[in-house]
Amino acid sequence: MRANDLETIGNSFTGSYSYTLDAKGRINIPAKMRKALNPANDRTFMATRGADPCIVLYPVEVWQQIAAKLLSLNKRRALHRHYTRNIARYAEALQYDHQGRIALPAGLIDYAGIGKNVKIVGMIDHIEIWEPERLEESDNQYADQLDDLDTISDEIFSLPL
Repeated sequence: MRANDLETIGNSFTGSYSYTLDAKGRINIPAKMRKALNPANDRTFMATRGADPCIVLYPVEVWQQIAAKLLSLNKRRALHRHYTRNIARYAEALQYDHQGRIALPAGLIDYAGIGKNVKIVGMIDHIEIWEPERLEESDNQYADQLDDLDTISDEIFSLPL
């Protein structure tokens, strides 16, 4: 394994953590995830609605790639405009403080159905913030699709290393 390979692995968001939302709508970003954030992002994530009922935090450098793809959509097509609008209008830059806390927007908290407890899940290039019961429901939704999950697993783990 080369040094660059180890650097890429070290800069990914992995793991699952249980935290609580404080009275000001803040959560603590796990230290492991803060360390994985490239310093070029200046402690900043772009937060928006996830495709699932969760909040998604993208490093600024990943968000810039997403924004470029959104900008490449045909603005004359109503569905393209609608899709871009529904990603961009809920997006907000959030910077964690020196204690590692990030203040989540109330609209995103409501969308994700978050109360006091949260699950913070690493998704390699971004982070998801879930209400724990909704995450469990999402996991259970795929429990009867083991064959499909095996097919995906075969595709991933049969790749040449």
